[in-house]
Amino acid sequence: MARLLQAVCLIALLAVFFAHLIAPVVDAIRRRIRLDPRGRPLSRVSAIVLLYLVLFVPSVIAWRRATGPIDRWVHVTAPASIARIFGAQRQPSSANSRTARATIAFFRYVEGQVKAALDDVVGAARYVKWLAIVPILSFVLLVYAPMFRRSALRVLPHGHLQWRGEEYLRDVNSALAGYIRAQLVAGAISGVVCTAAFGLFGLPSGLSLGVLAGILELVPVIGPLTIMVMAAAEAEHVFGVLLFLVLFRGVQDYLVYPRLVRRGMHLSSLAVIVSIWCGATLNGAAGVVLAIPFAGFLSVSYRHWREYHAIERLIRSSGSPG
Repeated sequence: MARLLQAVCLIALLAVFFAHLIAPVVDAIRRRIRLDPRGRPLSRVSAIVLLYLVLFVPSVIAWRRATGPIDRWVHVTAPASIARIFGAQRQPSSANSRTARATIAFFRYVEGQVKAALDDVVGAARYVKWLAIVPILSFVLLVYAPMFRRSALRVLPHGHLQWRGEEYLRDVNSALAGYIRAQLVAGAISGVVCTAAFGLFGLPSGLSLGVLAGILELVPVIGPLTIMVMAAAEAEHVFGVLLFLVLFRGVQDYLVYPRLVRRGMHLSSLAVIVSIWCGATLNGAAGVVLAIPFAGFLSVSYRHWREYHAIERLIRSSGSPG
């Protein structure tokens, strides 16, 4: 039951993410394409269907062609790369001192974590088809969200409660939009930095890996580990590449990303870091994905709850006895 609830929350969050991402494109299509002789804008449904055709037809073709190489990488290339990276650390001759034994133990721990993440990728591959629900939910959100918002506000009594409800929905939407902007900027930073670094290290597919690093930045934990294994598999100086990626993850996860989220969602850097830690502890990669939006939702809800009670106290204190 817990896994089902986690999967539902994750799919809902991805649907909201995708809807916010394509909403400006849908509005641009409606403004620029005028099929009506009287010059009226294209309907929202038609604009979304047109955008989906442009996005998903090439994506399905590319996915079908890439299935074989992806499967081979997951089951053959990645395990071989892990064995090559960490195999030298298991030599008995290197365990002559306490420091050497501690180093070997550390690399064995890292190897176990990387293998566990790879096993998670293999186990999650069977559920990829359920991601098809995401664009369907995004379609529903884009078409019916304005009507749902108006209906929800009509239920509230007139006066400051209705105004408060409208402000609350606007702030929740703004927080989600800020989270999405932070994710996109973090992906762009990761792509640019990794592309430059992989070029300096002389990786044969440095540009492709850099672009992939920016895309996989949207997938916490598993994405960076995937890039780490793929880059190490092509590098001549393996531990130089690994050291760079570890240092970059530290800067990105604890300095850059919290500042991006703080600016977009008005959360403190400490709150962002604690939320990520709690999410990772409770539910791994899925918990990390859900942690920041949930923290933003709680922050907005708590602020509006305090403001509502402050207004209620003000109204009661200023009301006349009659």
